[in-house]
Amino acid sequence: MKTLYAFIITVVVLGCGQNSNEKKTAYLPDSVGGINGLQVVIAEDLWRGPVGDTIRSIFASPAPGLPQEEPLFTLNHLPLAQFSDFARTYRNVLHVALAETDTLAMRKNAYAQPQIIAFVQGKEPQDLIQALIEQKTTLTQTFLIQEIKERQRRTMISPLAIAGLTRDFGVELNIPSAYHIAAESSAYYWLRKELKANGSTNIFIYEAPLESFPEGTNPAIAMQHIRDSIGAMLLPVEDGSKFITDNNYQLHTESTTIEDRMCYVTKGLWTIDDAFMAGPFVTFAIRDETRERYLILEGFTYAPSMSKRDLQFELESILRTVRFLD
Repeated sequence: MKTLYAFIITVVVLGCGQNSNEKKTAYLPDSVGGINGLQVVIAEDLWRGPVGDTIRSIFASPAPGLPQEEPLFTLNHLPLAQFSDFARTYRNVLHVALAETDTLAMRKNAYAQPQIIAFVQGKEPQDLIQALIEQKTTLTQTFLIQEIKERQRRTMISPLAIAGLTRDFGVELNIPSAYHIAAESSAYYWLRKELKANGSTNIFIYEAPLESFPEGTNPAIAMQHIRDSIGAMLLPVEDGSKFITDNNYQLHTESTTIEDRMCYVTKGLWTIDDAFMAGPFVTFAIRDETRERYLILEGFTYAPSMSKRDLQFELESILRTVRFLD
C-alpha cells in the first residue's frame, strides 16, 4: 500500500497534468452537486459490506459543532457501471474499486470543473479499508477545501460592501448582500441574514487582547472566556440576558493559519441565559500582532426547525475570506 508521501506525490502529479492543458479545461462543463455532497462510485457488494461501512464511518461521521447529529458529507452511492456521461460531472467523487494493484490517486477537473475525483484501488477489500483509514484526513480535507471554495464562489455572486469594517477593524470580508447590519459600533459589528423558514444566520466581529491565549492554557478554555466575557458584553440581548457558551457541549478547537496569521478555530453551541434559545457557532480567533489584538470572527445560527450543517458551513466559508489591510 502506498504511503501518505507517495499519495501526495500522485495527487500533485495528476493535478499538474490535468491543469497543464488550459484549453482542454476551458471546454469542460460546470460540475454539479449540492454543497458538501459526495458521490461514492463503488460496486454494490462492496458498498453493502465492510468497505461501505468504512466509507460511511469516515465521510458520514457527525460534523463537529452542531446540536443535532448531521453527516460531514451527504453521500450518494453510484454503482461502477453507471459512472458515465452526466454522472461523471459531480464536483466531488470518491471512486473505490478492486484492482490488480494498490492505487491511491486524485484527478482534478477530469470530466467537469471544478472537480476532484479520488481513486482508491486495492487487490482485496481489506486493502481498500486500510487505504481509506490511512488517508481519511487527506481525503476529507481535500473535499472540504474544495467545498469551501465553491461556497465562497457562490457568495461572491452578490457581495455586500461594508466600509466600516475597514475603518474600525482594518479588514475586508466577502459577505453576501442577503446580510444586513443588525447592530454596530466602533467595538463590534453584528450582521444578520433572516431565514425563510424561521431564524437567522449571524456574523459577529470584535477584538480581544493579545494576551487572551496565555502560553500553556487550553485554547478552548481561553476562547470560551473571550466569548463569555467580551463577546457576551458586546452583543445586544433583550432583558439583560447574555449570549454565552453552552457548557453542556464539548468545544472543538484546532489551530490553523489565516492570512499568514495564527488562528484558533472553535466550534460549539451558544445559548442565552434565561431564554430558550440556542444554536451552533464557529469562532475564528486570529492573532494580529500588527494591531496587538486577536481579531474575533464568529458565525452563529439560530434555526430551531432546520438542519444547520450547511448554514454553519456557509458562515465558515465567509469568515475564511477575511483580508487584512495593514
